Amino acid sequence: MSQQLITALDCLDKAMRQLRQATLDIPYRREGFKGDHNAFVRSVAVLRTSLSYSRSQLESESARRRRRGSPRK
Repeated sequence: MSQQLITALDCLDKAMRQLRQATLDIPYRREGFKGDHNAFVRSVAVLRTSLSYSRSQLESESARRRRRGSPRK
């Protein structure tokens, strides 16, 4: 499950880079585009941050133990 989340985050990053390239020639102030663009980017940032933080909940217990450096029992 964690691998699916990592893949989704990678795809989201790729899509946002493509969006940035596609919007380079659009005048930001035209018909409220700047406000819509800023609201969209903020909401995607919140989504990405939330998904990134939830990744630790999806990892197996052994992976969490290795990452923290706790001794095995």
